[in-house]
Amino acid sequence: MNPHSPQPPAAWLEIRLSAPAPIAEAAADLLTALTGHGVILDEPDDGRGLVAVRAFLEAGPEMGAQRSQVELYARQLASGPDGDAVSLEFADLPAEDWGGAWKRYFHPRLVTQRLIVAPPWEQAQPGEGQVVLVIDPGQAFGTGQHQSTQLVLRRLERLADRAGLPANLLDVGCGSGILSLAALKFGAGRAVGIDLEPEAVAASRANAELNRLRHGLEVSLTPLAEIEERFPLVLANITAMELCGLAEQLAAHLAPGGELVLSGLLVDQIPKVLADFAGQGLDLKEQDSLAGWASLVLA
Repeated sequence: MNPHSPQPPAAWLEIRLSAPAPIAEAAADLLTALTGHGVILDEPDDGRGLVAVRAFLEAGPEMGAQRSQVELYARQLASGPDGDAVSLEFADLPAEDWGGAWKRYFHPRLVTQRLIVAPPWEQAQPGEGQVVLVIDPGQAFGTGQHQSTQLVLRRLERLADRAGLPANLLDVGCGSGILSLAALKFGAGRAVGIDLEPEAVAASRANAELNRLRHGLEVSLTPLAEIEERFPLVLANITAMELCGLAEQLAAHLAPGGELVLSGLLVDQIPKVLADFAGQGLDLKEQDSLAGWASLVLA
């Protein structure tokens, strides 16, 4: 090989964003949506409580704009609380399927006392009383690794164990379909999932097929405002801003005596969210938190 010949352009760009855990988890969501692939979460054993989020951009006409978007996002994080702990690095990578590299880190995982979430490429070994939910996220959020998802899954399990899940439920912002499908695994009769992204609807349907639950899941791009039905259980694992913006609509879709489970908010955002939903006549029934994230059960 001629040592003076030009090097081929990098096929992938690695993004490595390090931040405190709650910030890193939010960054993981954004990078998943931006890249269309999963991400890798590394938790260095350095005592600082930082998490490194690794994502991979494939070379193409959009890479420059995507990189700029990540840089802008990192600057915004750095200007907020704990911003001095945020760092961002990029590295060129050779031709390899880095977009699928995250799959090496997605293994069967017990995310509640009884629910194992597993990828389709690795078989889980459930214990007595445990159930397995197979999830291939594709380009949609939701593998059960994020704390906001785990909080809702915990609530679904508690409801199932106490009195059983209702016959119908609504999942707003369904992503990969993980919450709807877990509810069906736990005994719900029918789940209606909606999302703004076509990739999420496709991923939800594919995951329903993987779990042989297609008959119980109705998933679509239908806007929340166009759904006429009211439900005894409504799930919304989205951002705090989105929750507040949809407060009136979410409350309107809750059947009398039903429960609304909210997640995707940070602990310090609880007062604002509770105030907005109190304006809709809903009160706090239960609260849970995990690594800085919170879930609320309203009725």
